[in-house]
Formats: sequence, structure tokens, C-alpha cells
Amino acid sequence: MVEHVPRKALVVSLCAAVLTGCASAPDPGVLTVMDYHTDEPMHSAMETQLARCGEEIGKRIEHRSVVNDQLVPKALRMASSRSLPDVLMLDNPDLPQFAATQALNPLPELGITGEGIYPNVLAASTYDGTLYGIPPTVNTLALYYNADLLEQAGVEPPRTWEELRATAAALTDEQQYGIAFSALAGLEGAYQFLSFLWPNGADERRLDSPEAVEALQLWVDLVETGSASRAVVNWGQSEVRDQFTAGRVAMMVNGSWQAPTLRETPGLRWGVVPIPVPHPGAPPATALGGEVLTIPKTTPQRQRAAADLVRCLSSPEAQAAVALAADRVPASPVVAERLREQVPDLRIFYDTVPDARSRTAKLGTRWPQTAQAMWTAVQSALTGTATARQALERAQRQLDADS
Repeated sequence: MVEHVPRKALVVSLCAAVLTGCASAPDPGVLTVMDYHTDEPMHSAMETQLARCGEEIGKRIEHRSVVNDQLVPKALRMASSRSLPDVLMLDNPDLPQFAATQALNPLPELGITGEGIYPNVLAASTYDGTLYGIPPTVNTLALYYNADLLEQAGVEPPRTWEELRATAAALTDEQQYGIAFSALAGLEGAYQFLSFLWPNGADERRLDSPEAVEALQLWVDLVETGSASRAVVNWGQSEVRDQFTAGRVAMMVNGSWQAPTLRETPGLRWGVVPIPVPHPGAPPATALGGEVLTIPKTTPQRQRAAADLVRCLSSPEAQAAVALAADRVPASPVVAERLREQVPDLRIFYDTVPDARSRTAKLGTRWPQTAQAMWTAVQSALTGTATARQALERAQRQLDADS
């Protein structure tokens, strides 16, 4: 049986744990799992698999879902009071900073090797050469388009930056913008920008390179020419989706998890293609999204039970079920190949996962600071308080000073 803990009750219980240090011994028949999947359909998809896996391993599962941006701060406070859950599901770029606290178990020590998972996905689950997380599913970004609006304008989905500029301009009129993306002052904005930074040959370790400036200039040009709304600096990925489903933008950069809403939008005919690249033949290079299951340090007995649960949650059966229910991509290439034909509208995401990159592969625990510098630069350039070059040079100086 899976118990969903209401948010208010969860906050109270976590605060109590921090204050008391969890003096009472946890129930050996119950395993706790904490994640940030408060939204549907992912929350229900996880509930279903937790119920199945709990029954399989003979444990009752207590499922705690907290708001995304509160998960890591709460978990870090719980780590300091030794009250972590038995299984903690983290966004993959959050894994290094958490593993660095030594609060997580190296998974190979519990018999979990990650065999059969995409190599690049395992890389995003590793810190300092050790596997600390295992992902059931992953995701990437692509370019969605409104098929009716493109047909009316007589244009095809763009493949290069030059085509993107032209197509977005052709699709822009008094009723809609040609394109939307998230340039939010937060991790979503940094996540989206990487899909333009990397294909141009830029490196997140050197934000002031000519290649990085050129990538940001593309976004600046789209906004300044009116092909994209200046409001993109305030739009998260869900707001971008809402603009698209309302017919106020003709194309958008977004993830596979938005597909359920698109399918439910009456009269919307949509398609999806890879994010345009700087020049013909350049490979797309999107950031790898998704969550990893980690096992915090508790007691040997609880850790063994948690390992059994993680093995079940990352099994081919669980990967396929969650991927289909929540429009993600399985972390195993074998499972992905089997499912790919069942989701024809999302094949692009399946095709780009093998080449998606980890946000922390080169930066490790410095990714959060770099992401903040990146989104700050993007905001400055798009709001006109600095040029693309000035904004990125300032960002790099700040990073250099903090290193």
C-alpha cells in the first residue's frame, strides 16, 4: 500500500524530524520514499510502481512528494539530523552536491551497478567516479510546432539557426509569436539555454567564449525582432506550454513531459523536431533531464531493503510503465527500442537521449553556481541591460572570482 502524505502534513513531519533528531526508531516494515513529483501524471505513475514494488519486496511504502525547489533544501536539513528517507529521488544535476555531503550510499556497494543503462545516463548519475543514483526514465528537449500555423504560413519546421530566424519571423503576426522558450531566472532557463550553447561548440566552463556569445545573441535577436516575446524571461516551461496550447506561439522549446497536455488540447495539431543547430550537419546537443533514485545512509538492514526497492523501480518493467504513463524515455536502450514505436509523436526524444549530455559532467558541484551565472547573463541580455558579450563576460568574471 502506498500512502500519499499531504504537503502540510509533510512539512510538519519533516520539521519535527529536524527538531527531535528522529529519536523514535523507524518501522522496519515501512520504507520512505521522497521525491518532487507533485504534478500529474508523474505522481500517479510513481505511486503505481511504488505500490507494485512494495508488494514485491514485502514492505509498505510511504511516498512523500514535496515541491521541486524545496526538495534539496529539505533533504539537506534532514541529512544534518540523520532523518533522511530510505530512498531519495533527486534531479540528476543535484546529485553531485548531495553526494559530496557523504550522505548517500555508493550503489555498487549495495549490488546496484547500472548495467544495461545508457552510458551517458550513468555519467549523469555518478559523482567522483562512483555511481550514486539510478534513473528509471530520462528526458530531453526538442522543438514543438503548431502544424496548422506552419501550413498557413507555407513554411517547414526549421533545422538550422538561419532557418529558425526566418521561420519564426514568418510565423509572427498580431495574433502570435513565432517561437517561445524559457529564459526564466532559474534552472529551467539554464537548462534550455544549453541546447543552444552546446551545439555551437561552447563550453559551460567558459561562458565568455565567442561561441557562447553567438548562442546568446540568437536568443537576443529572436526577442529584439519580435519573433519571441520579451516575456520569455518570466516564463517557465509550463508557461511556455500554455502559450503554445493557447495558440499564442507557433513553436516552442520544451520537453516530452508536456505531451499529455498537448494531446488533450482540442483542435491542436502538433509535431516535434530536434532543436535547430547552428549549421547543416551539426549534431543536436541537449541537456539530459530526469531524476535518479539514491539510497541515503541509514542502517544496513534498511539500506538492503531500499536497494531491493530501487532495483524494482529501475527494472525494465518499471521503466516501461513510467515512460508510457508520464511521457518519459526509458533509461535502458533495450527498453527504449521496444517502446519507441508505441509513441510515434515522441520518437524525436527517444532518438536524442543517447547524445544528451550531463549538466554536471564537467562541473560537478560547481554546476549550480554556473547555472545561476548563466541565467543571470541571459536575463541581462534579453532585457537589454547588457549586450550578450557584456553579460557573459560579467558572468565568467564572477565565476572566476568565486573559484
